[in-house]
Amino acid sequence: MVIEDCVCLICSGSAPGRDGATVARVRKSGWSVLWVAGGLDFAYTIGLWHTFRRPEVAMFGLEGQGMQLWLNEYVDHGREHGWPGENEPFHGVIEDFPTQLRPVHDSWHDALFGTAYRFYRGAAVPFQQLVWPDREGRWPWAEGATASSRNRQAFSWLPVQEHPAGGWRLVGELEPGFPFPVGPDSWALTTRGLAAGARPIARVVLEEGCYDVLDERGYRADDLCLAFLGELVRRHPHLVGCADLADGQVAVSGEGQNWSRSSLSRPDRRNSARSWKRARPI
Repeated sequence: MVIEDCVCLICSGSAPGRDGATVARVRKSGWSVLWVAGGLDFAYTIGLWHTFRRPEVAMFGLEGQGMQLWLNEYVDHGREHGWPGENEPFHGVIEDFPTQLRPVHDSWHDALFGTAYRFYRGAAVPFQQLVWPDREGRWPWAEGATASSRNRQAFSWLPVQEHPAGGWRLVGELEPGFPFPVGPDSWALTTRGLAAGARPIARVVLEEGCYDVLDERGYRADDLCLAFLGELVRRHPHLVGCADLADGQVAVSGEGQNWSRSSLSRPDRRNSARSWKRARPI
């Protein structure tokens, strides 16, 4: 059933532009599921409001294709057995595990759901988060829940500014518009001194989509670690001058925070690969 007051691209007869594939899937099936790859992947539906007048649903932190499958299972479950209420565990989506819905706070919409925003032509449609527990059945907000189940899922029912520090909060605060080709929640190889602001950036390397943000010690530093790229940009704003760095290049910081670029050497490629293997997140 098409909702009479829906203002989406289909109902309005608007040109789909770059969202033609999404429009075609919604026309054919009633909804689509978009997988968004990043430091941590997430996926969300488009079309539930158009077809069923139901909130769109997002899922965070698991393997992308799996989340697409489980969101489709959620829709099938709702159509066959009735739509679950919020904050009520239910089965039928992930085999042997319950899930539950929580409302997504409006402050996340711009950062996460750009394609849905275009599909609904800027109209504010509601979203819910499909939350999964750890292997012992503990919800991510429960005492004793694994760090993985807590950190891999956004707590999107909280306003962005109240979300615990970490990758998802960086996404909420810095997207859309983060200038790098990877998200602010992507890991970068760096040093603890640089991440703390105690040392300046000397060089930036981009190799196979991964950034090395190093101080004057380079790969010889004894405090190499992994940090979120978004945190490094906040600590060192001039790092955005390397957002257009080509893969396989190194940028060296010069006077006036200007960057000189050159091709990455084979020794540096080897040093980078070794450093990534031994570095650990802060």
